[in-house]
Amino acid sequence: MKMMKGKWKALDWLFGKGGRVVLLANIAEGTHDGNITKAVDAAVTERFLLAKIGSASDRVAVAGAADTPIGVITDEAAAVGDLVNLALFGSARSTLRMVASAAIAQGALLEPAASGRVATLGAGVGTHHVVGRALDAAANAGDVIEVDPHYFLRVI
Repeated sequence: MKMMKGKWKALDWLFGKGGRVVLLANIAEGTHDGNITKAVDAAVTERFLLAKIGSASDRVAVAGAADTPIGVITDEAAAVGDLVNLALFGSARSTLRMVASAAIAQGALLEPAASGRVATLGAGVGTHHVVGRALDAAANAGDVIEVDPHYFLRVI
């Protein structure tokens, strides 16, 4: 019983009599372990789309075929400013799901396609942002596949 009284005294001292003082330590500084929360620049109606840096430091947008992707948006967002989880390339601790833009063979290297989806790495001249290797095959556009994520540039 003495221990309980001492514990409650410590809590009274820390929080004030009546427990009405709230202490918060959720600041937006530091590092992140593979995932980060960001607001979206526009509604996101499909999960597992590629993301690019958004209009501000706390925002992301769905990546297009010519954009530099930074990760995968694993949530949907109904409106501008909604928060989503972003699995970052380079620090993801697991495989990721991505949405195919067309048929993809298992084992194919992947690059961004339109509307945040992924496509088989093209052989054409230019800069290609490789985002991972397909661990599953996709038969159709819209199929969600498992991907071993990594990021590098291929310049032809």
